Amino acid sequence: MIDNAPTPANPAPMKHPAKPVLIHCKGHPNIRASHAKTFEVTRDLDLTASGTCIIGVDAQYDEAALLALRGAVQMTLRCGPYEDTATARINPKYQAGAPLIWRRMPTPEPRTFCIGLDKGASQLNRDLIKALQQEGAELEITVAPLETQDSEGDGILYLVGTPIGNMDDFSPRALSVLQSVDMVLCEDTRTTKELLSPFGIEAHLTAFHDHNERARTPEMIDRLRQGARLALVSDAGMPLISDPGFPLVRAVREAGLTVTAVPGPDAVTTALSIAGIPPDDFRFMGFLPRKPTLRRSRFEELRATPYTCVFYEAPHRIEKTLSEIAEILPDRDIALCRNLTKFGEKVLTGPAAEVLARIEAGEAVNGELVLILAGAPPKDDTPDAPADAGALDRMLESLVAAGLPTKALGDALAKATGIPRRDGFAKVQAMKDALE
Repeated sequence: MIDNAPTPANPAPMKHPAKPVLIHCKGHPNIRASHAKTFEVTRDLDLTASGTCIIGVDAQYDEAALLALRGAVQMTLRCGPYEDTATARINPKYQAGAPLIWRRMPTPEPRTFCIGLDKGASQLNRDLIKALQQEGAELEITVAPLETQDSEGDGILYLVGTPIGNMDDFSPRALSVLQSVDMVLCEDTRTTKELLSPFGIEAHLTAFHDHNERARTPEMIDRLRQGARLALVSDAGMPLISDPGFPLVRAVREAGLTVTAVPGPDAVTTALSIAGIPPDDFRFMGFLPRKPTLRRSRFEELRATPYTCVFYEAPHRIEKTLSEIAEILPDRDIALCRNLTKFGEKVLTGPAAEVLARIEAGEAVNGELVLILAGAPPKDDTPDAPADAGALDRMLESLVAAGLPTKALGDALAKATGIPRRDGFAKVQAMKDALE
């Protein structure tokens, strides 16, 4: 299904609010602030002495406002008359529900609010820290964008896996990311809206499908360069797996920008895990060709392939497809998986002719189908035994009598019969000794 909503030819660049955000915390007697590489504030009300990076408890803040920040920021920390400042950059991977941790490391990491911090807890004003240990102490942190720096290159593209049928398979991390990003790119905005609505997520959705992805990719690269957080989803499963997105991901990589995955369910590995067909060596081949001649050619190419093949197929073509497999690859087992993780999930297994007979007898094949084809059986590489062992011995005796080297004859005998080389050498040597 394609969302044909019109898209502006030159959409305006994405702008982010540049307003300071205030974080209110309370002090605690166990605040140590001895960690050299991080500091943190927590929503928890209590603190043990082992929390060496924590400088405030009972943190209160507007998470949506923090999610809107981009690029370089300055933190101003105040407790009574004492004050200190620190600088860092907003972590592109910061998402809803993540803790407020500032880290000195420069690379984006999960569970981190800011990266590239210029000082850890142990370098903060010690009078400020002592004040935070007093009863009734309060900490106020102002996080303000630095006007002298921008968010160039701080954007991130998430590839987010969505359920293939069972909504309980939607991971908490996927939901958090989709709630946190500036825009969700989707095959069909109506489908994705229905997918997110039960979770209370009102994301900015935009159509991104096979018919417009190449035209829209430059726009998305510009947005990422300006610091945007984007998520790409398919209607079901992982993006790019027989779904749009590859040109965008390649362009993001070539531009030196950040792309990461939020793994989720996918029909390929789900089907392989329950099919009962060897999954250790497989190739996913996407949708089978629609034209019968091309489809038959594909099956002809697979006559000798030793690996398992996985396809997607449409219900209205499955009977014709199974008929062709039964004709071209009659001895190969298949597994036909339908409605994976949903009501009516079923796996039909056996030779294609047998599965086809069950369908023709009334077995339903509605819904989304994954077709798994077992690989060709391994060839028997064991050399055939000679039809006449006596004839072989007589030929060998004549070669020994002719004076051919013992080692060469032993090697040839071992190769021809499959016996160990030492046994071949011993047999030739015995014949040579007998002739002498």
